Formats: sequence, C-alpha cells, structure tokens
Amino acid sequence: MEIHQLSWKEVLNSRSLKATQVRLKLLQILEQRTSATPYSILLKSMTPVDRVTLYRTLESLLNQGIIHEAYSEHEETYFALCGRECNEVNHNHKHIHFKCIRCNEVTCMHASLQHEIEVPGVEIHHWSIVATGICNHCCKA
Repeated sequence: MEIHQLSWKEVLNSRSLKATQVRLKLLQILEQRTSATPYSILLKSMTPVDRVTLYRTLESLLNQGIIHEAYSEHEETYFALCGRECNEVNHNHKHIHFKCIRCNEVTCMHASLQHEIEVPGVEIHHWSIVATGICNHCCKA
C-alpha cells in the first residue's frame, strides 16, 4: 500500500506531525497531481498561506519522508509524494526523475535500476538521476 492510500491524518500522526489544515491541503494538492509540483504552483495553490509557512510545511514533510524533492532547476524546486518505503530516516528514491523540455512536467519514473552506486572512499547517502526529453503527451501533440 502506498503511503498516500492511508488517510493523511493517519500518515501525519504516524510521523509525529499534527494534521494541520496547511499540511492536509498541501498533501491533497500533491496527491491530485500526476507529476511533481513546482514550488511556484504550490505557493499559488496554497493562498492565503505565506511563503514562510509553506517553506516550513514542506521542510517538515520532507524531514519525515512524506514528500521528496523530485527536481530542482534554477530557482524552482519540484515536489512529489514519497512511497511507503520512505521514512524520516531513509528517503529511498531509486528512480529516475524525467523533465519534459516542452511542457516542463517532472515525473517520477519507476524503471528498473539494478546497479548500486559505489565510489571508493565515500559513503553515499542519496543519489538521483535526472533525465530530460519529450514526454509521451508532447510527442503525440
């Protein structure tokens, strides 16, 4: 069962977070989208919530493994819901983030990634793969 199939109140409570209206609204917005959501869209959608409150809300959900940063470019960060394997200790995002160069949609693509990344002399805690190209929707247009 994916994390977002539970009620959001249950998810927040299981991560020791209060189910505030701001957190619930943010999670509902992310759940309704089929792709990662840019910060600028979240800020507009969360009106009248100010940017500081939104930032703190995003941080709390990131820190508890409920959402993740799917992509970041220039001054825009895209956010998406995490799967059930994520928690406050381990964000497990071994998948590709794909950004369409035409429509700017960012999606998490769950392709089979068989290789572990090992670099001698360092301990890797997180890695990500970003691919850019043209999405199926734009190819058909």
